[in-house]
Amino acid sequence: MKGLEFPVIGTKVKGLSRRFDLSDPKERKQYFEAKVGDEIKHLKEFLEDNTFIAYFLGKKNSGKGTYAKLFTEIFGEDRIEHVSVGDLVRKVHGEWDDFSKSPKFDELKKLYRGYISFDEAVETLLSRSTKKLLPTEFVL
Repeated sequence: MKGLEFPVIGTKVKGLSRRFDLSDPKERKQYFEAKVGDEIKHLKEFLEDNTFIAYFLGKKNSGKGTYAKLFTEIFGEDRIEHVSVGDLVRKVHGEWDDFSKSPKFDELKKLYRGYISFDEAVETLLSRSTKKLLPTEFVL
């Protein structure tokens, strides 16, 4: 968006000394309106005719889901689609027994073209733990 600057630092607003309770959705809305209301307005206008993809990357429990929820709250559920890799992996793992006995399993095995072998991907899924991160190749 030409002509718009979104500085990463310096979010203090001159003349604004009020404190906001960010755990209250109404106060959160007032907070964002006071801090970045114009920018939000411009982004909403941009999203009327355009699309935008954002990836939140960070360590486990670093706030990616929280930020995604804030974006959804600000821009609306019709504008934001949140895909959590962790939720996706947990769901697939939880449904694996039934899936592995279905025709879709055979189709996946036949069509699979990953960075690691199919058997290695399955082993990675089934032996995953909360102590060790999944390899990037598995996620891809």
